[in-house]
Amino acid sequence: MTKKQVLWMIILAAVVFTNILESMILMPLSPTIKAELSMDEKQWGLAISVYLFSAFIAGIGSIFVIDRFDRKRFLITQYALFIIGTLLCGLATSYEFLLFARIMAGFFGGVIGAIVMSIVGDLIRPEHRGKATGIVMAGFSSAAGLGIPLGLWLGHTWNWHMPFFFLVGLSMITLILLVIYLPDVNKHLGTEHKSYMILKTVWKNSNQIKGLLFTSTILFGQFAIIPYLADFMVHNVGLKEDQLVWMYFFGGILTFITNPYIGYLADKYGQLRVFFVVMSISLIPLAIITNMGVNPLPIILIVTTAFFIFAGGRNIPGTAIVMGTAAPHERGGYMSIRSAFQQFASGFAVILGSWLITQQKDGSYLHFEYVGYLAIGTSILSYFLLKTIKQQF
Repeated sequence: MTKKQVLWMIILAAVVFTNILESMILMPLSPTIKAELSMDEKQWGLAISVYLFSAFIAGIGSIFVIDRFDRKRFLITQYALFIIGTLLCGLATSYEFLLFARIMAGFFGGVIGAIVMSIVGDLIRPEHRGKATGIVMAGFSSAAGLGIPLGLWLGHTWNWHMPFFFLVGLSMITLILLVIYLPDVNKHLGTEHKSYMILKTVWKNSNQIKGLLFTSTILFGQFAIIPYLADFMVHNVGLKEDQLVWMYFFGGILTFITNPYIGYLADKYGQLRVFFVVMSISLIPLAIITNMGVNPLPIILIVTTAFFIFAGGRNIPGTAIVMGTAAPHERGGYMSIRSAFQQFASGFAVILGSWLITQQKDGSYLHFEYVGYLAIGTSILSYFLLKTIKQQF
């Protein structure tokens, strides 16, 4: 990769950082928001899942237009509307308005990941996509390691609205960098292929179908856990609310460091092989974290940090493989379908998680281990799906 390409990936990582932080920031603030807006765990699950279901609908709709425009301009438009949705979340003062704001933020923010990964596929050659994907996906981990601790501090120092206002300002800076430095991405426009044709062809392409099933499977178990993790750590494991910042800080910072390295290893030793190793290791913290009782802070941080590193790191080689199933002229449409599958599976996982677990009057959870077993099962299944996928582009 050239220095210019690295710069492009860093800017896209900043886009991902703000996009993911906006979708995640509610979760660690759950004790505060639920108390202020008088929400139970079912309403909380709905507040999280409506973002994902809205993103699913947007992903389906974007299939018809994503390959018809320059990808840079399309990303800028979606990102600007996403910033407006984020602002509305910060202005919410009732449960109903919060739901509306989350729907809007999800509708415009949910497509951003598909556009970003399409740009990565168009700008970076296959032999370097592991490293490029690692850089971009570092935006995920830095959202947890830097953004969430800062959001928690802002939320606890002022109120839960403040992190959204801060995010709006940060997103505006990122938007300016995007406009100035990212090149036009329009080589896919030199074909008569209609973007919506992917809706017909994808079902005839077993390779692409497997890519969609893999994406849904690998994320399903994670999203049955993550929305409830902060609450579980506070009420079951013994973390204080102001200690949550350390869980996200160490997990996010170390993931930020390890993600590009996992991408480098995937390019060097083979993406499927590295996925298998990272996925297998991830089963250990998945099993421990969902069965934990009260423990000393150092033990808790070791387990949660391992969870963030390996549960997130396995997505890097997996995404690089799936990206290679679509030709450039149909990559945007396919990644939109992939994003829609991802959001729908994640939203359903959040709802299923709320059905499997029970929150008692003291705030503690029962049956949280069930979602852990679910995550382990879907993780193993994802490997057998991924090993049948062939990279063609």
